[in-house]
Amino acid sequence: MNDGMEIFEFGPFRVDVLRRYLEREGQPLNLSGKAFEILVVLLRERGEVVDKDSLMRQVWPDTIVEENNITVAISSLRKALGETPTRPKWIITIPGRGYNFVGEVHCRTPKAEPVEVISIVEAPTRWSRTAKLIAAGVLPVLLAAGGLIAVYFSNRVSSKPVRSVAVLPFDIINKDSGNDYLGLGLTDALITRLGNAQLVVRPLTTVGRFADKDPIQSGRDLDVDAVVEGTIQTATDRIRVSVRLLRVRDGKLLLAQTFDVAKDNAFALEDSISERVASTLSLPLGSQQQNIQHERHPANPVAYADYLRGTYYAANFYNLDGYNKALHSMQSAIEEDPGYALAYSGLADIYYDSSNLTLPPNEAIPRAKIAAQKAVELDPSLGAAHVSLGVIATMYDWDWPAAERELGTAIAQDPNLATAHLWFGIHQMQLGDFDRGISEVRKAHELDPVSNIINSYYGIALFWARRYDDSINELHQAIAVDPSFMPSYVGLCWTLEVKGETKAALEACKQAVKLDPSPWPTLALARAQALVGDRATAAATVDGLHTQGDKFVSGYDRAAVYATLGRTDDAFAALEEAYQSHAEWMSYLKIDPLMDSLRNDPRYVYLLRRLNL
Repeated sequence: MNDGMEIFEFGPFRVDVLRRYLEREGQPLNLSGKAFEILVVLLRERGEVVDKDSLMRQVWPDTIVEENNITVAISSLRKALGETPTRPKWIITIPGRGYNFVGEVHCRTPKAEPVEVISIVEAPTRWSRTAKLIAAGVLPVLLAAGGLIAVYFSNRVSSKPVRSVAVLPFDIINKDSGNDYLGLGLTDALITRLGNAQLVVRPLTTVGRFADKDPIQSGRDLDVDAVVEGTIQTATDRIRVSVRLLRVRDGKLLLAQTFDVAKDNAFALEDSISERVASTLSLPLGSQQQNIQHERHPANPVAYADYLRGTYYAANFYNLDGYNKALHSMQSAIEEDPGYALAYSGLADIYYDSSNLTLPPNEAIPRAKIAAQKAVELDPSLGAAHVSLGVIATMYDWDWPAAERELGTAIAQDPNLATAHLWFGIHQMQLGDFDRGISEVRKAHELDPVSNIINSYYGIALFWARRYDDSINELHQAIAVDPSFMPSYVGLCWTLEVKGETKAALEACKQAVKLDPSPWPTLALARAQALVGDRATAAATVDGLHTQGDKFVSGYDRAAVYATLGRTDDAFAALEEAYQSHAEWMSYLKIDPLMDSLRNDPRYVYLLRRLNL
């Protein structure tokens, strides 16, 4: 019986495969996704020895993993079942072969749950069947799941109201190249729909790191009141999504529901279910907000699927190939639906990110600006698009009033948008208002306490404010939260340098280059090398790094190295180059401690004047 609808019972335990939860005497037990899948495999093949190769094929079908992954998952499973390797009750280890589930097991298939029948309007015939399947497999399910979760919030199941939630990446049970983006797409859509003025929802960029991890521990790490997790299973003509809502403080299962949706006709449920989602939240949408909600999602399912793919690649693949796939998908979404504001906003972010990856700023940023302006034109209430315009104004145009206006608008539209507070704070710091700037960055940190970008910038903001001890503490904490995030090491390197701890700074920059050997950390390392006395290596690096393959090399970063080497004329030549290309870090010229040795030069004052600073 492998249809995914079994219910297994053994001893005091009950396993519901469809809803993906394990309970003991009616009380739910926390079990990670892979450990649960191993348990199901062992139950289905109970009485037989399941070798490790078979477990790897069934549980990690498209992933190369080490044998240790099985060991860790089995250990987690034994803990949940209350046994140990030396005193097993249910899972017997067969040395050199695999595992055998023993004991009496009862298996049954539950009766189908009643399904609400809603009259469906057929999609236009110009859409291919594949397109309808894609749309029907994503949109109605996310809306139905969002509506059900919202019921919980409005009913106040817990005596302590839920004020924050994390939607963890949905796990696709039968993942393939055609549906790999669905889990992240569903997560992103739920995040967008559940967010409102009274409910803080962690953004996609943060929760993406918590895939395949224990949901309760993830909730604690994300500092939220509740977590949403789920699974997606696709078939020829249907899609099944199981959703669970868990309270973090005690692990209590508050909600468990499965949605079984026909792919061919469920797309037309979008309007009715989105209204239901809004009506069940504590603050029902007014008519104007309902119109905005409707306009943000296209009627064209192909456009929506392309948007989800673009979001998926942009969030998961920080390389040239990922950028190109994200760019192509987002452009395809716009071609399918030229009125799709969210796609234009996503395109703006992709172009902006490319300015630090492959395209020079004066090529990438104008394209980003055009896309963001189009998004705002189509949807003036879209906070993320206003953030994009604000960042472009402050980082590229050096139009400080425009930056203040756009970022302020973003905060007014969405007070819980952490990135709006982050960039508004950084904008204030660029102008020299450190107190207000740090206050806004701290607000962003409170809204999204485990964001690697926000944590890193919080430490760097303290560096700009010359609060070096505080900066070092925050950057160490940022690294503890995400040891793989390169910018935190660069910021730590800078702060240790100005504190005179040059050897420690050198080690921090070496770690940054190990994580990402791109021009920015490479030049930061060159500066650290110069400060510890290895001037020849630093000079060779900066003199030879005018270009690095197809990657943009900022004159600003080169200027910082030249200034350290005492080559002042070369430093100002590099700054002029950075000015002409509108390099991002030029906007920090007024406050950057790395440039202190150049401040008394009249050429520096002239640059500040040209930057309207």
